[in-house]
Amino acid sequence: SLIQDAVSKGARVMNKNGGMIIGNQDESTLMVPAILYPVTPNCRLYTEEQFGPIIPIAPYDSLAEVITYAKDGKYGQQVSIFTSTSDHSHHSEESKIVADLIDRFSTVFGKININSQCGRSPDTAPFSGRRSSAMGVMSVSHALSEFSIPTLVSYKDAGMTRNVIEGVEVHSNFLTTL
Repeated sequence: SLIQDAVSKGARVMNKNGGMIIGNQDESTLMVPAILYPVTPNCRLYTEEQFGPIIPIAPYDSLAEVITYAKDGKYGQQVSIFTSTSDHSHHSEESKIVADLIDRFSTVFGKININSQCGRSPDTAPFSGRRSSAMGVMSVSHALSEFSIPTLVSYKDAGMTRNVIEGVEVHSNFLTTL
């Protein structure tokens, strides 16, 4: 198991009963969530995508190390950035660092969480992954779009054309502005 592998390589289960199976060991699919620290590059949890109630915590020495990990990884469903600052200025150094991480991670991860854990969004929000995670986009409306053929109606938003489009929008079941 991923937990046993991490523990054998120096990680510790940080919470009481973490990783314990609830019920019949051979049949149960219930497990007490496990918080593991420190998860290092030699642990399978460091590089393998897992969907169990496991929270691997990996220490790092620099943001460059985090960015390299994200860039070189094979999965990209979600990432969480936890931050706090006593300087609430929009121009603080910490705001710039978080903005840089968001910019870099936007091409790597399908969802970026700020000060919250990874999890499912409401069905109205798109849920997607990158690379080898969650191919496609999920949500009720996005799932319907996956089975549709998109069509784009393009026009210059000026003068006579704008007047034509305004009239067409009133009557068209298809045309809506973006």
